Amino acid sequence: MSEKNLYCQATNCAHNYNKLCRAGYIHVRGSSAVRTSETTCTTYFADSVGFFTSAIEVGGDTSPENIICEASNCVYNKESHCTSDSVLINSHFSSCETFKLK
Repeated sequence: MSEKNLYCQATNCAHNYNKLCRAGYIHVRGSSAVRTSETTCTTYFADSVGFFTSAIEVGGDTSPENIICEASNCVYNKESHCTSDSVLINSHFSSCETFKLK
């Protein structure tokens, strides 16, 4: 099991369980991004009623190596995969707060 974690502050996302992502994999867009605000987690799924989250609880945590990343200007992007030890997704905009310009 990976020691890397995908921390998610988007607590209203259906894949969020105790601030860890349980989506299995995520997709970060922002192919021409030069700042965090130009990235977005497209796997984000708003769970406004709270019933979907309970179905996710039995899944495993998503790790950074399970991120399909289009942010080619990020230092952590290697062949469309994330190499960061820890990734943080923003709570309001579902942007990748770990993004760092090359």
